[in-house]
Amino acid sequence: MFLGALDVPPREGTDQYLVYTRWRDEESFQAWMEGPMKAAHQQGGGGEGGERPKPAASGSTLWSFEVVQQTGPKQG
Repeated sequence: MFLGALDVPPREGTDQYLVYTRWRDEESFQAWMEGPMKAAHQQGGGGEGGERPKPAASGSTLWSFEVVQQTGPKQG
């Protein structure tokens, strides 16, 4: 299950954005990676005989992290 995403623009020194996505678990992420969206991303969304749109990005890096601490809003 997809839980959400953040698009984080740079403050200085680069023009690269950080796109942070949250998934319920690794299995949910892998199912998305191998599902219908995979073909859509590989085809570029140009449609039949249509021109391929200019990509929003020219590369990416996949980072994995382990959550060691999580907080939420105070209850009260």
